Amino acid sequence: MAPKPVVAVLDTSVLYGTTSRRALVEAIRQGRFDGVWSPHIIGELYRVLTIRWLRENGFDTRSLTDLSRASKDMMDVLLAALTLVDTSPTADEALVTMNDADDFHLVRAARLAGAGFVVSANTRDFPKRNARNQHVFDGIEFVECAPFLARLGADDTT
Repeated sequence: MAPKPVVAVLDTSVLYGTTSRRALVEAIRQGRFDGVWSPHIIGELYRVLTIRWLRENGFDTRSLTDLSRASKDMMDVLLAALTLVDTSPTADEALVTMNDADDFHLVRAARLAGAGFVVSANTRDFPKRNARNQHVFDGIEFVECAPFLARLGADDTT
């Protein structure tokens, strides 16, 4: 029987940077883990990348055309690599207290996908460290990209 694959939710913060995004997608393509995202993550990613693009490239027609193409290309890559889970809240779900209540969708995505990890660069909102020096909430470990890839044995280019 094959071992259960490692499953991880990829937070917007690790998909935002080109280097970490490419390293994670490559590790998924190599079969080192199964990546998960959600509508919340997609929405936030598009918002922050669009803001960055417009600040760096302006609002002219050429820039907006390039933005549209780059967004579609990125989405094609991520849709092929990541599994989408619906993180819509349910009425019967217990409320969870986290450092950043807006990050509850990460826990919900991890629960729905059976993920053991949330990979994020947003360390200020990680759960407090446990006795094993890990950031764990509800059995889900929050970890940065480079240590996550290192644990998988993937090339760390982040």
